[in-house]
Amino acid sequence: MRISMPGKVILGLVTAWFVISPFVFFLSWFGFIFSAASQANYNPDEFSSFPLLFIPVFFLIFCSGFLNIGLLAFYFVHVILNKTAGDVIRVVLGLGFIFMPIVALPVYYFIFILSENPPQWALATQ
Repeated sequence: MRISMPGKVILGLVTAWFVISPFVFFLSWFGFIFSAASQANYNPDEFSSFPLLFIPVFFLIFCSGFLNIGLLAFYFVHVILNKTAGDVIRVVLGLGFIFMPIVALPVYYFIFILSENPPQWALATQ
């Protein structure tokens, strides 16, 4: 399965977002909690930034979920159709996509998608 260089860059950015987004959303969640706690004595006549920040972040989380599902589907199809990779590597990374995708997706990306010639140890033996 050949991917053009712009496609590899886009796939790399989406994979990076897959890795970074849980941390970003966790930190934003803490920000919302502290924002709500600081507004315990909230006066309705005062300006509140909570709805202005919460709605875009919620929409981003919603879209990111669909993006993550599509990315996992792409990686599963790629690992199944990748006949140049060794069977053990394919099985280990395929299971890694399920149990530790934050680690397995970047590893697979750098070994099999970004590099033109994967390392010898990752290739199938004849």
